[in-house]
Parts: sequence; C-alpha cells; structure tokens
Amino acid sequence: MPQPEELARRTFITRALTAGAVIPLGSFTSLLSEASQPLKSFKPEDWVKDAREQLPATGQSTYFQTGGVGLTPTHVLDEVSDRLHFQNQGPADPRYSPEMASIEPTLRTYLAEQFRVPKGGVALTHSTSEGISITAWSRNWREGDEVVISNQEHPANVVPWFVLRDRYGIVIREIDLDSGTDLIGEVNSVLSSRTRMVSLSHVSRNNGRRLRTADCAELASLLEANGTMFHLDGAQGPGCVPMDFQALGCDAYSTCGHKWLCGPKGTGALFVKPDRLDELQLSWAGSHSHEDLDYAGAYTLLPTAARYEFGTRALADFAGFQSAVEWMEGLGWDRVLGRVQGLVQHAVDRVREQGPAGLSLASPSSGADRSGVFVIRLPSRCDATDVYNYLASEQQILTSPVRREGDLRLAIHFFNTEDEIDHALDAVVSACTSNR
Repeated sequence: MPQPEELARRTFITRALTAGAVIPLGSFTSLLSEASQPLKSFKPEDWVKDAREQLPATGQSTYFQTGGVGLTPTHVLDEVSDRLHFQNQGPADPRYSPEMASIEPTLRTYLAEQFRVPKGGVALTHSTSEGISITAWSRNWREGDEVVISNQEHPANVVPWFVLRDRYGIVIREIDLDSGTDLIGEVNSVLSSRTRMVSLSHVSRNNGRRLRTADCAELASLLEANGTMFHLDGAQGPGCVPMDFQALGCDAYSTCGHKWLCGPKGTGALFVKPDRLDELQLSWAGSHSHEDLDYAGAYTLLPTAARYEFGTRALADFAGFQSAVEWMEGLGWDRVLGRVQGLVQHAVDRVREQGPAGLSLASPSSGADRSGVFVIRLPSRCDATDVYNYLASEQQILTSPVRREGDLRLAIHFFNTEDEIDHALDAVVSACTSNR
C-alpha cells in the first residue's frame, strides 16, 4: 500500500499534468523515479523480502504461475500509469510526443545490451506468440517444405505451423525433447534438404527442460550449413535461465515481458541476427516499417528489426517493460538466477523424499538442463486438473497442469520460498492421497 509521502508525490505529478504543466524530460524522469521508487539497494539478507513487498500478490496466494502470467512490481504499474497521464496531455503535442517517442528506441538498445543482441536486432512485440508468427510467416513456403518442432511446444509454436500446413502444404516433423533425449541427434534424425526452419522452445513449458547453450550453438552451425533457419521460443527464457542471444547462435528468438521478466502484459521482443533480416521477410507491414516511401510504389524498409513493428504503439507499456527489466537487473541477474536454481534443487530433493507417496520428477534432474519451470508427475490415480483446481480454490496455491496427462507445473521464481514449495508439495500429496 503506498505510503502518504508517496501518494503526495504521485498526486503532485498527476495534478501538474492535469493542470497542463509542461514537465521537461529530465524533471519528468526524476519525478517518476522519486514517486515510484523503482530500485533500491537490497541487503543480502532481505532482498527477497523487499522484492516481495513490490509484488502484492505474493501475500494473497502461493504463486507458482509465473510460467503462465508473471507478477509485476507496483512501481512498474505506477510508471505505466504516469506515462499514460503524461501522454494524454497531448499525444500529438510536440511538448509531450518527443519524450514518448524516445521510449521504444531506448528500450531496444537496453534489451540488446541486457541479452547480447547485435545492434539493430531488436523488434518490440506484444507477446512471444507475435514474434513466433512473424518468424513463421517470414518464409516463402512451398508444398513439401518442412519445419521441425518438438513434443514440448506451447500452442503458440504449434498452431502457426498447422495453419501453414493447411494453407501451403508444409510438412511438420516433431522430435522428442523429453528429459534425457539428445537434441542434436533428434534434429539430425529428421533433417533433410527440405527443412526450412527448426523452431524449438529454449525452455519447455511442459517439462522445464532448458536447451543447453553449447548444444544450441552446435545446432545453429549444423542448420546454417543445411540452409535452415533456427528459431527459439523464449517465453520461458529471460529471467528464468541465463540468456545470451549471440552465444545461443539462433537466427531469431521470440520472448515476452509478462512472465519471468515481471513486466506489463502485452509486451515482448523478437531478437534477430541483422544479417538474416532480408531472409526473414516481412509478412505484416504498415506505417513505421519503412524508412522511405514515395507513394508511387517505391519504398525502403528500415534496416533494423524495427521493420517488424508497425502501427500505433502502446508506448507506456513499453516504458513499463524497461522499468521491469531494470528492476530485475538491479536485483542482480546472477543472484536471481542462482536463487531460482537453489529453490528448484530444494523442490527436487523434496520430491525425491516424497517418492513413496507416488510423486516423481517430470523435469530434468541435472542442473545444466533445469529451469524454474518445475514439473512433477502425479500418481496414476491423480488427475492434474483436479489437483490444480483443489490447490487454487482450497489452498490458494496457484499451479498449472501441462500437456502430458498427470503432470503438474510449479513455476518457481526468485520470490518464492522453500516453505512455499514444501507447503505446495505437501498439499499435492494430500490431494492425491484423498483422491481429490
């Protein structure tokens, strides 16, 4: 709950804007920073506690649904609101519009720095699904062309290929990426001269398997030699596992802001190797996709991945996206990701202890293959959807069933605790024992 001093500061901003005052860029940024207090120096012993205070939902439920929809810090929501109020003083007024127009280029540069994307390689999207569709529809598909996906994909990386199959006659090859299978061997088993794209999840939402960076780099070299594009679905990537676009070697990487990065809903990014822009052709275009236009038929696309963006944009949300990633950076990527791994190890140990109760691991047991997406396999008599509903309604524990029947997902982020994990697993055992 905002304190009176904070409310007073925010009221000052709102009244100043409502009164039509022109607030210079520097002053506006300073006021936003003071009002919402987005970053602070967390002491080693209380940084998680302090971070949880910025995520009010952690006090309302035991939240293991980051893999579906993440929590957003209150200061990020405040910034989105402040930006909307600022913009609404005159969206086309040159006293306000230049500041709003700077949000997207600033965010593109910032994301490139954070995730090692080459200059000009960031497009701002509204979801991972949007980035996947941009990539999927970028090829001139012909009947008989092939795409490789896996048995671990979200519908966002399945439905576009079904549509392309039905519309153009492409062939979908599905590989097995269950825990313990060999990524390179699986792809090699279906790779052919007709394979035009491989599109896989960096981290599986169904079993939590993380594709190792070295394996992805090896696969990227193999696919480049075959003339095949390589795309990764990174919805469960940044903020959940280490993410280095250049090290992965893929041609394109789709991600979102609203899961592990704790950003506003409706934000995302597509990372593209700049030398692949002309091969990943535009299928949707409009105002702002172009650099030059003469209305007589001649035009030039932007020389960067921003060519994939067009139309009126939700600039305030993108400002919130940057604020959220800055918050994560302020917490410390190594500290956040290290805590996620530590919590998952605790969950692995607890499931092994619960073995006699019938729980087992669906997620990888090896730390190199693990992520914050932690999936358990329930006893055969236990229905995952029934357990999910029971946990949510009776225990206020939010989990998720996934693709495989009998599997239940706990998306474990840094703000979760060992006590929450213990409580959730005990509740699962109790639910299954009671045949709920």
